[in-house]
Amino acid sequence: MEWLDQKVLRQLAEDIGQEMMPVVISVFVEEVGEQLAQLRPLYEQRDWSALARLAHSMKSSCGSYGAEPSYQQVMALELACRQEDAEAAGQLLTQLEHSLPQVFSHLALYH
Repeated sequence: MEWLDQKVLRQLAEDIGQEMMPVVISVFVEEVGEQLAQLRPLYEQRDWSALARLAHSMKSSCGSYGAEPSYQQVMALELACRQEDAEAAGQLLTQLEHSLPQVFSHLALYH
């Protein structure tokens, strides 16, 4: 599976400058890592509105870095939360807990 769209990363590097990539990647990993850690407790509390907001926030971050599988999962998670679909949300959360660490590992290789 392709965890990252290299074309998106190349465009990002072109837009901000290659020398800034390690900085923005570090910020992405830290921020999205913190958000990922917040997902499971919110799910267990069934706080659907907070979970949907957090998923929405993560969606743009994942999209900006070309993390397409995670982007699709977090987009579906946001929808599942808005529908209060605990089963789908639980499955998507488990998928994100697998895919985002893969994204972080691949981003670490980028810079």
